[in-house]
Amino acid sequence: MADPYPPTQTASPVPPAQKRKKEPRVYPEAFIVSPTSTHTQTMLILHGRGSDGKKFGLEFLASKTAAGKSIQELFPGMKFVFPTAKKRRARWYKRAFINQWFDNVPIDEQSKGMSMEEVDWQLEGLAETAEFLKPLLDVEVMTLSSKNVFIGGLSQGCAMGLHLLLSYQFDKGEESGGYLGGFVGMSGWLPFFDEIQDLIIKPGNKNRNDEGNDPFATSDSDEAFDIEPERSRLSAASQVCDFIRQNMEWSVSHTREPPFIKTPVFLGHGKSDEKVMISLGLDVAMVLREMGLKVRWEEYDEGHWYKVPEEIDDIVEFLKTCTL
Repeated sequence: MADPYPPTQTASPVPPAQKRKKEPRVYPEAFIVSPTSTHTQTMLILHGRGSDGKKFGLEFLASKTAAGKSIQELFPGMKFVFPTAKKRRARWYKRAFINQWFDNVPIDEQSKGMSMEEVDWQLEGLAETAEFLKPLLDVEVMTLSSKNVFIGGLSQGCAMGLHLLLSYQFDKGEESGGYLGGFVGMSGWLPFFDEIQDLIIKPGNKNRNDEGNDPFATSDSDEAFDIEPERSRLSAASQVCDFIRQNMEWSVSHTREPPFIKTPVFLGHGKSDEKVMISLGLDVAMVLREMGLKVRWEEYDEGHWYKVPEEIDDIVEFLKTCTL
């Protein structure tokens, strides 16, 4: 029987082109908006490439619902944390020095394939930024408990936020293993989608694109499970968590169900998004659902931005369901 898990589909980290040389970790202070009443919730939201926390935060909080209310007004107990990405060289754009969570090849170019050097551009920033953001989340979780802490982002901020969500594990005190209250993603995508999707293929399925092959069917033969016993005993979500944590150079736990499996997710995307095609957003919704997450997907007559007031209305409604 053919090996359903060839070496290129194992849950191992993407190998770097060379040993990573991390740039100095210079991240500006986060833009923080305090709650207007007793602090009961925190939302950490990541801006898009080229922006910053304050600029994005002020615009996001000024956006109104159809009823004329802002998210801040509707959630007076919520603290908003808008971190700013450090400046990195955008190698694809003549080495421009801009705020970005990680450097990457333009998304429309990635489908043509990337060199290991280009893959490493992403890994370097993803790992470093995750190391910067995790303590920010830890502080809020210790203060409120994990279920009252939300994360999210726009565009590249959504991509970075997803990697943080799928790898985050709080390991201190009573909140160890606790799940975050919710994720809000706007106009985003998932780095290393193909590798992550491959990890979700069930044993016995050689190719999820084979005609007539159900990618979620269970093999009738136990032989498939004998090939990689360690991997087959783990859930798809655990394999994805381990894969991302390895790429971020974090320890892996090999748990059956990582905390993020219980985190509800909202994803909104513009139908005419010219920078991040809506199909990439749909891919995110699909892969999260395949792992067992509850995902709300919404489409809007909009380009590469969030739709006002419709998307703000939907985000408010989503947050309310997460706080019941």
